[in-house]
Amino acid sequence: MSYRYLGNKTRLVDWIVGKISHVLPEGSSVADPMCGTASVSLALARAGYSVTAADALTFPVVHARTRLLAKEPPSFKALGGYEKALEWMRSAAPMEGYFFREFGETGKPANGRPPRLYFSASNAAHIDGIRVGIRELCEGAAITEVEHSILLHHLILAINKVANISGTFGYFRRDISGPALKPLTFEPVTFERTKGHHTVLQGNVEHLASKLDTDAVYLDPPYTKRQYAGNYHILETIACGDEPVAAGDGGLRPWRDQASSFCYRRSAGRAFRETLEQLRVPHVFISYSEDGQVQASELLSILCDFGSVTVHEQPHTRYRSNGGGKKGPVVERLYHLEVS
Repeated sequence: MSYRYLGNKTRLVDWIVGKISHVLPEGSSVADPMCGTASVSLALARAGYSVTAADALTFPVVHARTRLLAKEPPSFKALGGYEKALEWMRSAAPMEGYFFREFGETGKPANGRPPRLYFSASNAAHIDGIRVGIRELCEGAAITEVEHSILLHHLILAINKVANISGTFGYFRRDISGPALKPLTFEPVTFERTKGHHTVLQGNVEHLASKLDTDAVYLDPPYTKRQYAGNYHILETIACGDEPVAAGDGGLRPWRDQASSFCYRRSAGRAFRETLEQLRVPHVFISYSEDGQVQASELLSILCDFGSVTVHEQPHTRYRSNGGGKKGPVVERLYHLEVS
C-alpha cells in the first residue's frame, strides 16, 4: 500500500504498538484522533485493541473507514461485487471535467494560470470519470458509506502512484515524466477481520478530546510547519468529492479553516496543553519527532504537569519530501503520560 504522507508512521508502528502493549492489555480501547493514513490505528486493531480513529481532514477518515470498518470485502451489490467494483474503476469512461481542467497537463485553470502538471491528461480525465461515477452511485443510494470510502481509498492510492510531485501535493514537477506517464491502477487490498469494535469520527482533536471515552489516547500531531490541509489539497478534494476554487499557481483549495495549531512554533505548545486539559483518560501516548516545533524539554515540562512521564526513543529515517532539508537519521520519541 503506497502512501506519500508527511509523518507517516508505517515504519515505526511495530515499535509504537509494542511500547503501548507493555502498558495496555489486549482488549483495551485506544483512540487515535490524528490518524493520518490510519497505519497506527490498524496496527492497534491487529494487536487486539478496540480503536476509535479520527482526523480533522476527510481523506484520512476515508482511509480509516476502509482499514478498520471493512473487515471483509463489501458486497458492492450495485457493481456486482468487490472485484467488479475495481474493474468498474479501471474502465470508467474519461471525462474532461474539474481535474482535467485544473490539474491536468493540457488543462485550462479557471484563474487563467498555465496548466498545472499534477497529472497527465489521460489520468486527469480518468479521475474525472471515476469521480462522476462515484457521485452518481452516492446520489442513487447504490453504495454504503463504507463502500463509498473504499472506492475513494482506491482512487487516492492510485493517484499517489502517478502524481507528478516530488513529495507532497503542495506543487507539481516542471515536466511530466516517469511514473506520472503510467495509467491509474486499481489493485485489491486486504481486508482484515480484527477482533475489536472500531469507530471512525471526523473533527479536530481539540473538539474531540473531551468526548473520547477510551482506556488510552495516542496522539500523533503534525511536527513541521507544513500544513497538511494545504500540502494534501488534491487528496482532500478527492475525498470530499467537491470542486472548490483552485487558487494560485498550485491550485490549492481553501484550507486555512483546517489549519493545525500544532504546525506553528508559537502555538504548538499551547495546543498540546489545551488538548491534554480536555482528555479524560488514564493513559496518553504521544509520538513526536526531535524535529518538531516543540522542543523535547518544553514538551516534557508540559506533560509533567498532568502526571508521570516515560520517554522512549527510536532513531529512523528522516522524511525528505523533495531531496532537500536535513540529512541523516532523526529520533522519534514516544511519550507515555500516566495521568494523575
